[in-house]
Amino acid sequence: MRARATGTGERERRAVDPCPIVELRVLGPDGAEIERLHWEYKYVMITALFDETGTVECTAPRVAGPSAVPYEDQMIGGQASSEYNVRDLEGRLGYFFCFPDIRVRHPGRYRLRFSLLRLPPAELETSQPTSILGHVFTDPFRVYSFKDFPGVDESTLLTKEFANQGVAIPIRNKGRLKHEDGGSDDGPN
Repeated sequence: MRARATGTGERERRAVDPCPIVELRVLGPDGAEIERLHWEYKYVMITALFDETGTVECTAPRVAGPSAVPYEDQMIGGQASSEYNVRDLEGRLGYFFCFPDIRVRHPGRYRLRFSLLRLPPAELETSQPTSILGHVFTDPFRVYSFKDFPGVDESTLLTKEFANQGVAIPIRNKGRLKHEDGGSDDGPN
């Protein structure tokens, strides 16, 4: 994964590439995967930005006391996903969470932490808090400055497969990579 530091304007929307996708797999007490699930609950996954060690959260700036500096989130875009019940590249039905619009404002090395939450059924009126079932981190990735960004790759086969099944993920049929001479290879999107 990689990204270009994003600006504030609509033309400056630069999402993490490739689109982060997390698969939910449920294992039984014997360690075997449970393939057919009956969902009694709704599952949602949220993400947060961490430093490359995975120990310091970087999603929002830490401010000590009152400040005249405007508040600015370090990570912007869609930070939550409901589950999608779609088929993977082998045709196996599964539950996936997709994050096509995660953007990071400042260059550096980071990791994303994905947290799975279980929401109670809508018909249950409860005041119990939502429970977090677990976390998973990505490998470290780099966010480049505008000048150093090497460009974006073609969309992955998995991303294209999910888009074909109705998941709202932007697709690039050809990457746009910088050449050594500073130009770029802009293919049709």
